[in-house]
Amino acid sequence: MAYSDIPQVVEIEQQVAFHPWTQSAFSESIKGADKCWVVEYGNQVVAYLVQSIYTEESHILNLAVKGARQGQGLGRGLVKKACADASRNGVITILLEVCRNNLTARQLYESEGFLVFGRRSNYYRSGGRSEDALVMKRVLKPSSVTTQ
Repeated sequence: MAYSDIPQVVEIEQQVAFHPWTQSAFSESIKGADKCWVVEYGNQVVAYLVQSIYTEESHILNLAVKGARQGQGLGRGLVKKACADASRNGVITILLEVCRNNLTARQLYESEGFLVFGRRSNYYRSGGRSEDALVMKRVLKPSSVTTQ
């Protein structure tokens, strides 16, 4: 992800996220040590992932796919890339939060080896509403992480 991608990323974020990140949040992620990837088709951003890496632990902070492109494997591809990159960088565990009611995302993460191990009450807040998050974890085994 480049700074020039942020307007398109924020547009997708506002369309699909319960509690969307701001332009500033994405900018800070790029400026910091976070890994920020985008998928582009025809010079248009259609998906993105933001991931932090701390020694042996990683955290997928944000993943979204443009509504019209959902269900085409773009999110899965980004998750696989994040896991493979983390493994190459010595990460043992990857964490993430997912909205309890987002069954599609939960199924994706479960199919990629993430397991629920906790819950954060009222984690997502927007417009006077709140949603719980499930905390999911995947333990990486270098020989089992692929990008295909």
